This record gives sequence, C-alpha cells and structure tokens, in this order.
Amino acid sequence: MRSIDLITAEQTKRWTGWRRRRGFDPSALLILVILIVLALIIILPLFLPWFFVFKTRLEFARYPWALPKQIMWTNFKEAWTAVKIDQGFINTVQVCIGAIVCTVPSAAMAGYIFARYRNRWTEVMFYVILTGYFVPVQMVLIPLHKLNGQLGLLDTLPGVFLPIAAFGIPFWTIIYRSFFRSLPSELAEAARIDGAGHLGVFLRVMLPLATPATVLATLLVFIGAWSDYLLTLIMINNQKLFTMQMRVAQFINAYGTDNMPRYAAAAVIAAAPTLLLYIIGNRWILRGTLAGALKG
Repeated sequence: MRSIDLITAEQTKRWTGWRRRRGFDPSALLILVILIVLALIIILPLFLPWFFVFKTRLEFARYPWALPKQIMWTNFKEAWTAVKIDQGFINTVQVCIGAIVCTVPSAAMAGYIFARYRNRWTEVMFYVILTGYFVPVQMVLIPLHKLNGQLGLLDTLPGVFLPIAAFGIPFWTIIYRSFFRSLPSELAEAARIDGAGHLGVFLRVMLPLATPATVLATLLVFIGAWSDYLLTLIMINNQKLFTMQMRVAQFINAYGTDNMPRYAAAAVIAAAPTLLLYIIGNRWILRGTLAGALKG
C-alpha cells in the first residue's frame, strides 16, 4: 500500500508539473474569466450607440439590435444641428480649461509645501485638506448652490469649474505630495546653494521633475470636467451656457427615444474627445505616470 501511495503521489506531482508547463492553472483561468467579464461590462456600453447611429428611425423601431443594413452618416450632421454641439463644445472647453488652471497649479504648490516644509502646522493643514477628498459632491449641492448665488456665479461657467476644482484639489494635493516626497532633497539644497529662492526651487527644479504627475493631473481633470453633468445641471439654467452633456440630455428629454439614432450620434460626438485624449495619453497614465505619481 505504501508503494501504491508513493506511485500515486509521484503521478500527481508529474501531472501538476505538466499542467504548469502547459500553462494550465485553474486559479489563473478563473481570474482571467472574471477580468474578461468586468472588461465587457465597461466596454459594451461604449459600443452600444454604434448599433443605432447608422440606422433610420424606422429601422431602429423594427430592428433595434440588428446591424444596420446601410451606413447613414446623416445622423451625425442632423445631431450636430439639432443639439447645437458647436456651442456646447465651446462652453465645455472653457469649463475644462478653467478646471485645469484652477486645480493643477494649486494642487502642485500645496503638495510641494506639504512635502518639503513639514511641521506640526503643515501636517494639520494637510489633513484638513484631506477631509475634502471624502466629502461627496451630492452632500453639499444645496449650500454650494446658495454660495454661488451669493457670489453671483449662478448661470456662469466659473460657477461650474470652480466647484470642480475645489473637489479635485484635495486628491491631486495628495498625489503631488507623494511625488515630491519621493524626490531627493539634495536637489533642492543644491539649488538653494546656487542662490535660488523657495519659488525658484519650486518652479525651476521640482515642478519640471513632477511633469509625469502634471500630465496625469491635466488629462484626468480635463476628462472629469468634460464628463461633468451634475454640477452643470444644478448651476446652469441658461441654455446658451449648456455644456455638451447637458445639450445631449436636453435632446433626449425633448424628443424622447423616437429619435434614438440621432441621439446616439450626439452621444458619440460628445464622448469622442475624451476617448481620443485617453488613446493619445494612455501611455502616460498606464505605463509610467500613475506609478510615478503614486510612488513614495
């Protein structure tokens, strides 16, 4: 019996080694299946409008999930005119630029101060700012609306991008603080020996070294501001100031799902800039920027 057990154990060991050499691992296969399912959950909604965008209204009503019999580009032209995408595009770009200008420089300077000038007071201030990261925007919509009204920012684009910047600064301050703490302090000391002041050290030495974090912040703040819907819905009533997302939503509310092909075309046009920006900047986000910004 002992010899039989030894033979069985040897065969099991050989079978396990053969499976590993062949690349067969049940746990790895299960993880792969889970990742594929999660990826499909994220990717499929991106492809959903393409089932409707090239169809006529009649074809969509009869065969909504079938492939289009004929590719019709007129839906894009009609959507551009009906939704007034050109005006929404200009408003959205202004919101994105304002959010970037108000968020990235402020977060970079704050992160540098908290990383290089550490004492009891700066640590307290850092954790006070950190609490802003855990405050959801839905919790402060009513007081934020009242504050914008008192400041005269309702129905203005600054009334949208200033709150976006306020909610983004805590997170990017954490990122910049981690990045600046990972840089060697000898660089700043050498710059001071050469006669550079605090501002010169920051602008000429530290900030250029933080280019990966800056690129990441610029890309993600732009994408977040472009995709914003809630703050624009609450702060803007003037249709001339509607952003892309508001104009697309206004179209579906006005015409319903009967014009789904035209609505799908408008949704594709609205999402195209962020998708293109991600495709262009994904090497910064995936290969080095995020890892560089979060190290330390």
